[in-house]
Amino acid sequence: MNKDNLEGSVRSTMGKVEQGLGEISNDKSAVTQGRYDQVAGKAQSAVGSVKDAITRGAGAVAAVDLSTLGDDVAKLTQTVSDLVQKQASSARDQVVGAVGTVADNISQATSATQDNLASLEANLGERIQKNPWTAVAIAALMGLLIGKIS
Repeated sequence: MNKDNLEGSVRSTMGKVEQGLGEISNDKSAVTQGRYDQVAGKAQSAVGSVKDAITRGAGAVAAVDLSTLGDDVAKLTQTVSDLVQKQASSARDQVVGAVGTVADNISQATSATQDNLASLEANLGERIQKNPWTAVAIAALMGLLIGKIS
């Protein structure tokens, strides 16, 4: 057994522990990292086994089991894909909620502005009715100013 076998076995074992803790705590990133460490540890251990086999002879290379490594890579790929889909769905839901909130705020602001303009129009109408000559003077002065500007 060489250094790669030992380190690979330790990393794979630590990956299993991390995956288990992630599953207990519902931490998807810990589960993914645990699976990654398991796959990386098995790959490193497989490299160590290949190195050992090469040193012992070509006949021992056939004893290395790489089939489980492929299965582990497939599981890791599926887990990462699922995690990305869930995060994309969560982000989409947050954007939809934010857009709905903004639409409600715009609707409320528009309604408040319409109410204020209606109040201002009514107030201006009352002032014109109370002081018609002042309104005529203001209109004439505005007409003169616009005439001078253009």
